[in-house]
Amino acid sequence: MSLTSYDPNLSKVASSSPPKLVAFKDIEATLVTLLKSPEQIFASQQRAFELATQESKSQGLTSSLPIQTAGQPPQPTLKSGDGAQVCIKTGYVKDGQVMVSKIAGGGGNASNTGVVFVFDQSSLRLQAVLCDEGLLTEVRTAAACVYASRLCLGEEKLKKVEKIGIVGGGVQAVWQLRFMAAIVDSRKVVVKTRTKASAEAFIQRMKTSTFPSDCEWDFEHYDSDGEKFTRCQLIHTLTPSRAPVLMKDDVNCTETFLHISAVGADSQGKCELDLDLIRKADMLLCDSIGQSKERGEFQDQEFATSLREIGNFSEKKIREMASDFTIFDSSGVPFQDVEMANLLFSMLDP
Repeated sequence: MSLTSYDPNLSKVASSSPPKLVAFKDIEATLVTLLKSPEQIFASQQRAFELATQESKSQGLTSSLPIQTAGQPPQPTLKSGDGAQVCIKTGYVKDGQVMVSKIAGGGGNASNTGVVFVFDQSSLRLQAVLCDEGLLTEVRTAAACVYASRLCLGEEKLKKVEKIGIVGGGVQAVWQLRFMAAIVDSRKVVVKTRTKASAEAFIQRMKTSTFPSDCEWDFEHYDSDGEKFTRCQLIHTLTPSRAPVLMKDDVNCTETFLHISAVGADSQGKCELDLDLIRKADMLLCDSIGQSKERGEFQDQEFATSLREIGNFSEKKIREMASDFTIFDSSGVPFQDVEMANLLFSMLDP
């Protein structure tokens, strides 16, 4: 007796070509190789931004399903505790080889975790399971935001960056600085976290890290009564905050150039930037206008007509607009996961 006699091929296909399980150690080893020269990762995220534009979607070239976020309002909290969330993103490119569905979780009392499912567009079967524990999400998020900062500032301004500001001391702060090491000469960083103790703990983790570039940074604590971030020309905010953590008075956006990449506000209600600070910017850039209207720094209706998608811009085009204060907000798009999966597969042994 066979439960699937109605489809003789079902059992045969299932047993002859099961999905490939890609172990964490293989993913990590591949990333170590890629990080020696991260241009391939930057290029993958550039393609992701280009695929995420409204123009690409309107032409029927790409598809991204609505993001699902469990554990964040209005959904009930997860058992892991307040702040815990699991985010599901799915996307594909027309006539591409794969469709990717990524699940990433973290927060609360849990460490970051996740998995990436890669489906074959032709057969629709599950082709591979990337057991990355959320690592690919950390990498693609940091690479995308650092690429955006490089694009917005341009080569000449990057050479003039005196100090970098980092708001947040979690895993993403580590990865952001690893990619920043590839684009700026300065190694001076001002760090702000919830407490001076947590900032010091982050600094010590970096100083004792075995990853080469982690030990190169010269850290100083954010001083609310001193310079704050006023000598920083490049600032990345990396927190899950629901209230502003970077205020207009924290920065100097009149006497020098400034770029801010805001990373942490990845679900409805989260925000990191003071509205008065956003209002001062010459240009507001995002990864997806549709997403930015419901999550991220530009949820307020007053910014709706000012948003521009970074996938439509080249460095030359941004320079022509002569903007001295730019803000990029990352809400995260599924094509980042699609492009990371494609890059990883190109590096793995068949």
